[in-house]
Amino acid sequence: MNRLHLMWTEDDGVLSFEWTLLLTLLTIGIVSGLAGARDAIIDELGDVAEAAQSFNQSYFLAGVSLDFDGDTVPDFTTEDSEFTETAADQFFQDCARTTAPVGQTPQTVTDVPS
Repeated sequence: MNRLHLMWTEDDGVLSFEWTLLLTLLTIGIVSGLAGARDAIIDELGDVAEAAQSFNQSYFLAGVSLDFDGDTVPDFTTEDSEFTETAADQFFQDCARTTAPVGQTPQTVTDVPS
């Protein structure tokens, strides 16, 4: 108790108690801020992945026949090519974290179309 009182009433040069308290609070603030930023970045990257996956990638390319020598017989021919995207190709699963670091509660984020 005496040592605590001495630290509290210290007024010689460097105020070690105040600096210790200030650094402790700054550390707690920085760590919690970084944890919040981490969660926000993970959520935003999931939204970007969902948006990129929602692009319709269907295509159709018509076949080509080329006659180079003018004898009406095609010298070069390609077949039609196509791909039609279905609902199964547009599947996206938001992988919410179910576990969290010690002392933190896992947060469930429900994404809704905007």
